[in-house]
Amino acid sequence: MSSESKKNTPLIKTINDFMSLLKALMVLVFIGYCFSGLTIINPDEIGLILRMGKLNGMTRLDQIHNPGWLLALPQPFDEVLKIPVKQILEVKIRELAAINSKNEIDRTSIDPLNEGYCISGDENIFQASILVKYQISDPIQAVFGFTASFSTFNRLIYDLTVAEMTRVAARFNIDGLLSENKKQLSEQVKALVQAQLDKLLSGLTLVSVEIEELAPPVFLKRDFEEVNSAFINRRNFINEANSLSEEKLPKARGAASEMINGAHAYKQTVVAEATAEAGRFEKLLRAYSENTEEVKLEMSSRVHKLVIEKMRNMVVFPSLKDCQAGIRSVLNGNGKSILPQPVSVNPFYDEENESINNEPLPLP
Repeated sequence: MSSESKKNTPLIKTINDFMSLLKALMVLVFIGYCFSGLTIINPDEIGLILRMGKLNGMTRLDQIHNPGWLLALPQPFDEVLKIPVKQILEVKIRELAAINSKNEIDRTSIDPLNEGYCISGDENIFQASILVKYQISDPIQAVFGFTASFSTFNRLIYDLTVAEMTRVAARFNIDGLLSENKKQLSEQVKALVQAQLDKLLSGLTLVSVEIEELAPPVFLKRDFEEVNSAFINRRNFINEANSLSEEKLPKARGAASEMINGAHAYKQTVVAEATAEAGRFEKLLRAYSENTEEVKLEMSSRVHKLVIEKMRNMVVFPSLKDCQAGIRSVLNGNGKSILPQPVSVNPFYDEENESINNEPLPLP
């Protein structure tokens, strides 16, 4: 058998085909191994390449890879870390909340070894359930700047929130915590936890700290409800009083203002009249001081004139006896005696205008 025929035997041919297939398979495996570092970065993630355990890239722009296809060397040369920087991560904290029990009505105390709680500033006990939302704001700092591993972020935020919650709660009274101070409590806890995360170079940013439930212990719930109801009633009474005050006070202020304005107007009128009266009297006094006799004569003349005008029809008798006899005759002898009465005459009265004539007497 020739050498050429030996090469074409079925066994040799099968072996050659198998080797060719194995070579092709090895080529495919090698190509697949070379492209095993090809990774898809999702839209809410960024990628970091660790080459031989060290972050690849000289600048921050080279180190952070945006969403899309990312080609890296196959392991163990490169490792691709996908950091969910746009995701809102959540940590639910129930360490300070009440435990679920079927016999909650029969409970009369809290077991501090199995159940968490907080103490308010006025030494009242309450329990809370908290939801913390956060983001990875600095992926490089989060992975390489923090001393713990990437998987411990949730536990870190959990412990920090519990610690700050128990500390901040002591700043508020229980009445405020159950009503209007809940938001203020969550804001202060968020600020303190964020300060601790920044101090640890964690690269994390809190989005919110939500207090889902804040209530007294179960066995004290009825007592707290009564206190809270009284607090609400007190606030309603105060609001009603303020509303009534806002309704009544403007009217009272308006009436008071009107009375004050009227009093000022009356004051100005009286003062003006008194000033004018005093001025006229001063003029008369000056005229009297300068021409006493003439003013006296003029005043007497005016008085006589007014008296005569007021008398109108009058019978004047020379004596009291004649006066009595004359009046009897005038009255047809009724026997009643009428004597003349003294007359008070204002020398400044003007009969025609029926008013006081305050003009000074003219001087000759």
